[in-house]
Amino acid sequence: MKFNNAKVEDIYEYMSRASRKAYSDPYLIVNDVLCKQDTQGFVLERCVSGDTPQKVTFLFAAKKVILYFLKNLAAYLLYIVTALAHRLSRQSCRLPEKGELVILDTYFRVREILDSGKFSDSFFPDLVDALERRKLKYVYVPRFFGSMQPLQFYRVFRIFKKNGDSVLTEFQLLNLADYFEIVRFIFFYPISVLRFAKNLGNTYEDEVLRRGLWESLDGIAFGGYVRFLLGKRLSFIKINKIKCLSWYENQVLDKNFYRGLRITPNKVKIIGAQLFVRPFTLLNILPDEFEAPFNVIPDKVLVNGAAYIFKSRYTQVDIGPSLRYSHIFNLKVNPSNGKIILVLMPYWDYVIRHILKIIREVSWQMQIKIKFHPSTDGQKYCQELDESWVTNKPVPELLSEAMIVLGSGTGSLVEAIALGIPVINIQNRSKFSHNYMPESGKGVLWDHAVEAKEVTRLVSKFKISLESDPSRLKKEGEKIKSNLFSAPTDKLIGQAFQLD
Repeated sequence: MKFNNAKVEDIYEYMSRASRKAYSDPYLIVNDVLCKQDTQGFVLERCVSGDTPQKVTFLFAAKKVILYFLKNLAAYLLYIVTALAHRLSRQSCRLPEKGELVILDTYFRVREILDSGKFSDSFFPDLVDALERRKLKYVYVPRFFGSMQPLQFYRVFRIFKKNGDSVLTEFQLLNLADYFEIVRFIFFYPISVLRFAKNLGNTYEDEVLRRGLWESLDGIAFGGYVRFLLGKRLSFIKINKIKCLSWYENQVLDKNFYRGLRITPNKVKIIGAQLFVRPFTLLNILPDEFEAPFNVIPDKVLVNGAAYIFKSRYTQVDIGPSLRYSHIFNLKVNPSNGKIILVLMPYWDYVIRHILKIIREVSWQMQIKIKFHPSTDGQKYCQELDESWVTNKPVPELLSEAMIVLGSGTGSLVEAIALGIPVINIQNRSKFSHNYMPESGKGVLWDHAVEAKEVTRLVSKFKISLESDPSRLKKEGEKIKSNLFSAPTDKLIGQAFQLD
């Protein structure tokens, strides 16, 4: 595996060795730190910065174990109530008994469904239309997020029933034995984690990983195991063949779902869709070839554009349709006439606070608008900004109004430069953060800033460029778009997902 950052590559190799050893215990496939995800364990951040991890004291360890059981048992009780709510809602999905079934494995935003009264697929837009044109049988298998309240789930299930949505939840498939299996997992999982942490060595990386495992121990862990049980139940259904089209970020939920689907050999083909803009420093995004024996890697991975192609001995890698970015190919923008400075926020709290600090120090000469990440509660930051700055408009609409875009740690910045809109990528010298920006276009269409005076200088520079030579910026944007995005044509959808 190659990364632009040598330190990141070293950390990846270390974590790869750790995970292949840990995964001999199936419960540890549920651990998000060992999955190489960005977590409260902060393994990547600490290793890059060279921070010395604190020792794990008895009181710290006791607190984490107690919190783990309190949180997970409470969450499990809510989960049981949600299962009862599903039964009361009478929502169900009828499965065919022969032929091939296409499973759409993606995220469902609970609050968004409640607000709109319907489910709208923002991860695989237009894919269902392509399936229906080909008369293929399909069903959604959702990963819910945004709520843990059973009453809200009841309302969501009723919406599915009312609208006739083809949605198959775990509550329809799991049986009583599975619920007992979840309880067993809750009680034995921390033993697996602590045993592995205890057996780590004494290198610097071992100490960082050990501390990270302890710091993240008190999270709610059984969700990944539920996905394994769900995948296993799906592998047992009567249908002859299953094709799983999965939103693929190589996280705990992905790995465990795939592992469950493969309980019945040769029945399921998994296509993992990485149809998003990503940084090249996220450890978990690319499949680890040494994890192939654990059945956690898709048969095929689709990437968003040519720049994201990687080589793998264990999975086919192809360019897929940029389904979420159709506006990149349809939207007409003219940043020279833009009316706002747009700030696009990531979901990392410490990055958000740094951006807010910078923009408060700038004397803005035109209207500023801030768009928070959909998984972020913007109310947390209301004391740190002018409320009139915050907007809930869709990103494409905001981009059509923007003269210049600021931000950090979000792929929406890349959308902006693909449209020829100048971007200022705000960096923090004191902390590691993920950089989504490509090498091309730097100094012409986008640039880095680490403090307010650099933001002011770049705003002035880009305003002059937009006045004097806007065609140069547009041309640079077209080059970036052709490398990082792929037009979501019906032909490419059919080829990439093997629908024809």
